[in-house]
Amino acid sequence: MKGKSSIFHILLLFVLFSCSGKKITEKNPSSGIISDSLQEIISIDTVQIYKISDELTLNGRVTLDPKQTARVFPIFGGTITEINAEIGDYVKKGNTLAIIRSGEAADYEKQLKDAVENVKTAQRNLQATEDMFHSGMTSEKDVMIARQELTNAHNERQRLQEIFSIYHIQPNSFYQIKAPVTGFIIDKNISKGMQIRNDQDEDLFTISGLNDVWIIADIYESDINKIHEKDSVRITTLAYPDKEFTGIIEKISHILDPESKTMNARIELKNIDHILKPGMFTNIHVQSTLFEKSMPRIDTQALIFENGKNYVIAITPDNRTKIKEIEIYKQSGKYCYLSSGLNEGEKIITQNALLVYNALKAN
Repeated sequence: MKGKSSIFHILLLFVLFSCSGKKITEKNPSSGIISDSLQEIISIDTVQIYKISDELTLNGRVTLDPKQTARVFPIFGGTITEINAEIGDYVKKGNTLAIIRSGEAADYEKQLKDAVENVKTAQRNLQATEDMFHSGMTSEKDVMIARQELTNAHNERQRLQEIFSIYHIQPNSFYQIKAPVTGFIIDKNISKGMQIRNDQDEDLFTISGLNDVWIIADIYESDINKIHEKDSVRITTLAYPDKEFTGIIEKISHILDPESKTMNARIELKNIDHILKPGMFTNIHVQSTLFEKSMPRIDTQALIFENGKNYVIAITPDNRTKIKEIEIYKQSGKYCYLSSGLNEGEKIITQNALLVYNALKAN
């Protein structure tokens, strides 16, 4: 491995300096023209002027998007006889989650049977009244009354049939709990044989689509004046250390929790592939802009620190490399702002800058 590294280093020195006859010193470091081979292992950025942003890190957590969340409560009291879904299951709208045997369902079942019989009775009464009317034995008013009674019987039967459809009532006093939306079961508060009431406060299931989630950030009192709605944020998690999610602060609560002394900020994110799970802890890196200053900004990958000083590898107008000392005004996350050393429009090496620096120093 050492041999390969040495060969690579020698090749790099050759690439850097083969085209130049100049002697390079620490006081005036420079090199030959950048070759195609060198360009394959480096990245070059152009220095630009930006307003200074300050990155503040907040703690937070992933929560459900209420717009995509449904809480399922019982319609009637009864006994749980069957459960068809568990926490983590993916269910589609209309899937049966549980079956409950209920005295209230039995009462509706009886009412529907009575309503069906009432329709048959009203039909027979109307037929008899019409026959009597044609024979001159009753009046037209009696016929109208009989027709209205049949209409009322039909309406009552239809009302009960709709109740059966809405509440998924089945024969033998059973009714089904069905998923009102498509999503994941994220909470479940029932077990087989459990007795439930129709007025209980606790839901049976909670279902969420998880296509979108909220990130709730905790803002400490000392940081309240640094955070604003529409500030840009970067979000990282322990579960995915190599992934970074970006968004903006949609809303700040403006109410301080008396116990934690924090205020909440909300970020809404698209949850591609459902990788963010409710309850996950997050770090929220807030980009807060300080409008009074603008300075040259570079990627921190371009920085080289040695003997208490900071350097970068600049690209001269004639396409040569040169070590330049810089002064850092502020470093914030991925970027740093410079008070001196570089001007807007200058080009610098970011990727493998240290390798080029070492080669220049060694020459």
